[in-house]
This record gives sequence, C-alpha cells and structure tokens, in this order.
Amino acid sequence: MWLMIFAVVATLLLFWHKVAFPLEEIKETESYSIIIPARNEAENLKRLLPSILAQKSIHQEVLVVDDDSDDNTSEIARSYGVKVVTPPPIPSDWQGKSWACYHGAKESSGRTLFFLDADTWFSPDGPNRIIQFAEAQEKECLITIHPYHEMRSFWEKLSSVFHMIVFLSSGITNFFRNRMNTHGGFGPCLIIKADTYWRLEGHFSIRGEIVEHLALARRAGKQGVRTFAYSGKKVVHMRMYPSRFSAVVNGWSKSFASGARTASPVLSIVSIIWVSLIISFLVNMIHIGWWSSIIYVILSCLLYRFLKQVGTFHWYDAALFPVHFFFFVIVFAYSFLNSFLFKQTTWKGRQIAGNKGKDSS
Repeated sequence: MWLMIFAVVATLLLFWHKVAFPLEEIKETESYSIIIPARNEAENLKRLLPSILAQKSIHQEVLVVDDDSDDNTSEIARSYGVKVVTPPPIPSDWQGKSWACYHGAKESSGRTLFFLDADTWFSPDGPNRIIQFAEAQEKECLITIHPYHEMRSFWEKLSSVFHMIVFLSSGITNFFRNRMNTHGGFGPCLIIKADTYWRLEGHFSIRGEIVEHLALARRAGKQGVRTFAYSGKKVVHMRMYPSRFSAVVNGWSKSFASGARTASPVLSIVSIIWVSLIISFLVNMIHIGWWSSIIYVILSCLLYRFLKQVGTFHWYDAALFPVHFFFFVIVFAYSFLNSFLFKQTTWKGRQIAGNKGKDSS
C-alpha cells in the first residue's frame, strides 16, 4: 500500500507545474537573429527554413552556420536566400556546436539572438511569439525551449519516459521549483538578448561543455539572469528520430551519455528514486491486489497530463506506461555500459562522450 502511495505522490509532485509555452496575442517585435548551427542538415533545412520565412517579419534575420558539413547544407541554405556563415576550423578546446553558435552570433545583427537546431520547425507565428515573450521581460532573461515532439510510430512513443526525465532534471516541473537553486535548460532552442549574451561572453564561456545550452543557462542564472524553460507546444516542433526502433534506442542512449555528465546530482538522484518507485510498483502489482488497478489508472492519468504538453502522446500511450518504463531502464543500462565502460559515444562522426571530443551541431 505504501509503495503505491509513494509512487502516486512522487509523480504528482515531480510533474506538478505545466510546461507548455505561454501563448499571447501577436504584437510587433524588435529585430532578432535566428542562428542555426548545421552539420549535414541539408534535408532538415528544407523543412525548417520555409517555416521561418513564412513569418514574413521585416525584423527577422536568418543565419545558417555550416559546421564542416560534407553534404550540400550550404547550397540548400543559400537557395532560400538566408545568410550562410562558414567558421574556421574548430580549436581543440571547443565543442563543435558551441563554435558554430559563437561564430553565428558574431555575424548577427539582431537585438535578440535565437539559437535553433536544424532538425526543428515552427508553428505559424512561432518565432514572433517566442521573441515577444523575451521582449516582455523587464529584466535580463534567457529562455530555452524543448521543441514539441511530433511522432508517427509506436517506436517513437517509447521516448515518453526519456522526455519526463529530461524535464524532471531541468527542475522546472516539480512542486518545489521556486525553492530550488536550479537553472535548467534545453539544447535545441535558446533565446537571449544580444547585450546579455556578450556580457556573459557567450559560447566562449562554455566552449568545452558538451551540453552547451544547459551550461549557458546555468552560467546565466549564476550571473543574475532570469532563466525560463518551456515545452514548445504550438510554437516550435521536432521529430527527434526516424520511426526505426534502432534509431530510437541509439538516439536516446547517446543523448543520455552526454547529458548524464552535466545533470544536477540532486535531480539525478530524484529521477532514479522516482523511476525505481514506478518499477517497484509494477513488479509488485500482482501481490498488491485490486487496489493496484486503481493506482494504475491514476498514474496513467498523471502521466498523460504531462506527456500531452511535450509531444503527440495519446491517452493510450500513457496507459501503456509499463512498456515505456521498462524500455527506459534497458536503454539507460545500454547507455551506461556503452559510455562509461567502453567510452564510445559518437554523433555525426564526432565523439561526444568518453573524452574531450567535439559534439555535433
């Protein structure tokens, strides 16, 4: 009985706050620069750039930073009429994405900088809504957004627990977030005023960090800059991995290999305890009796309440949460063995964990 109660209470408190991006009436914005670090992103740019250019904003500047691509990334970007930046070779003490973002910022002219991964795309008026929110803040701020996950297959839905851990680790969902000294952040989408960015020394200050935007968010928080983190529902979207089962496994195992090294120790422990509670409940359901069915339904509802804010999850995806949790445990174990024992984690030809390699854009 106590195990069931702990599992429900922990889930409720850890995912108490809503995370969907706040939507307001569209207004005129000041100038802003969208900076897209791109390494072999020719196909993704064909989806992202039209969604940006459809905004028809006279205050918008778009820069694609070609991060040593060996496909036609630059040609595709130029075909849409956007500015292409080609940075010099990466120094040994820099990570690839930070190097690309830094040089994109140096070439930009907007009052607000909008760093965006190439495998995303916008909802109508998405960029303007985000910039408008940033401009409405009275004090210096940094905003990170986890794009809303568009999924088309059952295998992609197995990402559910990973998303929950990512948000839980950011510290923005739990009931006690206002009392915790955490500055969470997400990698795909970061917005900051140019003046604030350069005051913080931009990506130069976190040039060796693998999870660069989380590191920048933490640095900003320590320097008195207010940090925000949201889900990108109705503003910015992504499709993380193709529908293949192997892509989901390899993608999340590599993401966790790089993210685990920079996660907050306290929130990491909390995440482990929460997952352990859920797994223990599932393993002991048969011994608990009919009460377990009621708790099962309650947990499904609590999980769905959160998941619908971060991706195209349906109620039946939440109802299948035992499958998702056991999948998470298996992939997490695989990631641990691969990263910490074999020291082999690469992405787009660059090593991102195990030594001081360079991460991808």
